Amino acid sequence: MEQTGNKRDFGLDLVRATAGVLVLSIHFFLKNGFYETPAVGKTMLLACMVRMLCMTCVPLFLVLTGYTCIHREWSKGYYFKLLPVLLTYLGACAVCLAFQVTVLKESISPLGMVRRVLDFTAAPYAWYIEMYIGLFLLSPFLNAAWNALNDKARGALVLTLVGMTALPSLVNQWGQILPQWWVTVYPLTYYVLGAWLREHPLKAKSWQLLLGWAALAAAIGIKGYWTAHGRPYSLIPEDKWGSWVLTLQAALLFSALVKVKSAPRPLAWLVERVAKLSLGMYLVSYVADQLVYPRLIAAVPAAHQRLCWMPLTVLTTVTLSCLMAQVIQWLTAAVMKGIDKLRKGRGET
Repeated sequence: MEQTGNKRDFGLDLVRATAGVLVLSIHFFLKNGFYETPAVGKTMLLACMVRMLCMTCVPLFLVLTGYTCIHREWSKGYYFKLLPVLLTYLGACAVCLAFQVTVLKESISPLGMVRRVLDFTAAPYAWYIEMYIGLFLLSPFLNAAWNALNDKARGALVLTLVGMTALPSLVNQWGQILPQWWVTVYPLTYYVLGAWLREHPLKAKSWQLLLGWAALAAAIGIKGYWTAHGRPYSLIPEDKWGSWVLTLQAALLFSALVKVKSAPRPLAWLVERVAKLSLGMYLVSYVADQLVYPRLIAAVPAAHQRLCWMPLTVLTTVTLSCLMAQVIQWLTAAVMKGIDKLRKGRGET
């Protein structure tokens, strides 16, 4: 369910927090030299499997979006709901641009900054915002179509989108058999998958779902390792965001986490904080990555040995990113409070 007021669903918070941490975890492989290191030895095999666990990050966010937003309806005030996301993005742009100018000593003109904000490169990880804006604009119309369908038709829609976006990554490995053109609309697949899971939750226990998620990651990690064996890792079809394996992994992990209804108070508080900051944390993690990974590489020259440092490294980037995201959230909340007062004064809703 969507969360309103002070009532929060711990399972949904756990999904948000997990997705955010997994995003920063996948950056570990992007930034630590993994893709330039030959796939040789047990450590690199383990790294390939851990990487596939982390690849569930973006699909998890998108499934959550469908799960929580499927009942939103279009209205004149609907577009106002996007404003907090845009303000968070602008705050992240300000942080990233300030870092690039003051620390990295990049020369960026005021006009250049404006251009970077508009083309979503000011915050280098902001491709997700560019994609999310379109999904947000389409959501009420997708929801209207979804709500007009009966249960069988909804299932057919989910299967149709899965067939269009996920199945080609499995079937077309032996030559193009299925059309490839539609694979890039995977956000729609994850959106309706989330809506379907809201109405048809998987009945297995959380530990069984987590075991399936981990087993899939291990199997595809092994495949990636052997495909690249002796050479630097190269992307395989299952690495694409809309692939069949990530679609299945997202369904399993989401279903496992959303079933968790409570936790000890300190842990619940921590999960809630990370969940609330997850978007801003992701967007400003570019700065944390730039600060942390050069130091990791200097301290541990051998790339295959850096996997041991992954927990501490990710914890550091998550902490730094959350601190920056918290400042952005405070500013965003202050702006939204002022806008809400202005709208109420004008009699708007």
